[in-house]
Amino acid sequence: MASFAGNCLVDYLASQVSLKCLNPSSQNTYAPADVVTLMDGELSAGVIPLLKRCQQEYFVYNVDVTIVQGQSSYTMPTRAIGNAVRDVVLVDSNGNEVALNNLMREYIKVQFPFTYVPAIWAFGMYTTANEINLYNTMIQSYTAYKLRFITERRPGGLTLSTNCGQVTAITGNVVTLSYVDPAWTTATTFDVINPLPPFQSIADDVSITLISGFNVTFTTIPMGLAKGQWVCPAMLSCIPQIPYEWFPLLTEMTVATLAEGLDQSQLLASAKAKIEKFEANALALVRPRVTGSPRVIKNRDWGGEGRWLGSR
Repeated sequence: MASFAGNCLVDYLASQVSLKCLNPSSQNTYAPADVVTLMDGELSAGVIPLLKRCQQEYFVYNVDVTIVQGQSSYTMPTRAIGNAVRDVVLVDSNGNEVALNNLMREYIKVQFPFTYVPAIWAFGMYTTANEINLYNTMIQSYTAYKLRFITERRPGGLTLSTNCGQVTAITGNVVTLSYVDPAWTTATTFDVINPLPPFQSIADDVSITLISGFNVTFTTIPMGLAKGQWVCPAMLSCIPQIPYEWFPLLTEMTVATLAEGLDQSQLLASAKAKIEKFEANALALVRPRVTGSPRVIKNRDWGGEGRWLGSR
């Protein structure tokens, strides 16, 4: 029986793409797994950048790292989109954020005769390759604080639901799944995905201690774990972690890629026209994200010097 949750699966979207392309079921080049691979590329290169352009904080989240005494460099979060961060701050025990100066290397060089460094540059951080470096030695000893990366979380890479397991029962730390991949071991870590919008990850990088049939023993049960959720290998998801209303755009982008590979010029032209329309509609659906936000009303009856201009 069809269900909304079933329609959210990558498997269903892949079948839609094949249907639109009239992709033969015996055509090995574009098996469902191949369609999902192409769809994942469109998610990364097409949909995610478009959502980022909305400036509506769809992927923003915090990653807190413990400061180690004397350690100067910290690797950027693995899941950060584009290996980039929005900001880096210190966080105290009460959750208060303390700003760090974002320094340029040219500004932290000690000038001859090595006796003076401008005070404004004496406290902050700078980037090198994929690391954040704390400057100076004093801040490297602030172990009472945590280092917070404010970044944007990369949605899980798309995979078929047959590579994941759906939670059917929970008894203590033992979770029964609809399927357990024989390749999974106790070294495998997992993400737990909500099957309904907003398709968020309930927990990332969850570890397990035992696999027995379809029963998996979690080291710690994630808060909010419930029946129906999907357990996927870490950094993968069987559901696109984007607004549900954007699914048609994702599938149409994949249709265009398949049409190009199948040399179906008419289908390619049709898909491109739909993509243009879907992009405009998709942006209208998500921006502004909070439509009830108050707007500042400007009094246009007053001049710059505070004088009344009268009616115009």
